[in-house]
Amino acid sequence: KLPNGLDGDGVIGEVYIPRNSNTEVVARQLARDWKDHQGRIHLYGDFSGGARGAAKTLGSDWDIILQVLRSVFGADRIYIDVPFNPPVRRRVNAVNARLKAVNGDVRLMVDPVHAPHVVKDLEGVTILEGTSGEIDKKSAPQLTHISDALGYYIHRLYPPGADREAKIGSLY
Repeated sequence: KLPNGLDGDGVIGEVYIPRNSNTEVVARQLARDWKDHQGRIHLYGDFSGGARGAAKTLGSDWDIILQVLRSVFGADRIYIDVPFNPPVRRRVNAVNARLKAVNGDVRLMVDPVHAPHVVKDLEGVTILEGTSGEIDKKSAPQLTHISDALGYYIHRLYPPGADREAKIGSLY
């Protein structure tokens, strides 16, 4: 339960690396920050992170993430759920609906002390005028990455207009 008494989600931390970041650096920081975590670890994200290319000598981004996290947490606790990339507008709508639904319910809270860059991203990302919901990734390039990541998780578990229970059982 959230502090408002509703069932929901909370962002209780973040990994923010302002320079010289890559998939392996972020995965190692996650492993360091959460090494004492005892429960399941569910991974959501960009499906294209599974793409392989000639320059990717260590494998896909997901291969790297799994290698790092499995070395700390073991394979039996890690669940990956990245079936497809939802359209941007649907992802943004899903996050906005969790932050504050039409009926006023708040089902997503962000700890501003432990996740300040998530707050900054959510407050600063804008939609390009004259588009059908395209995110402006050029005017503030340091923004959008964190809210994109949060959006994959939220959209997967709470897609707009879909039954949540139908989605939960599909982890693999």
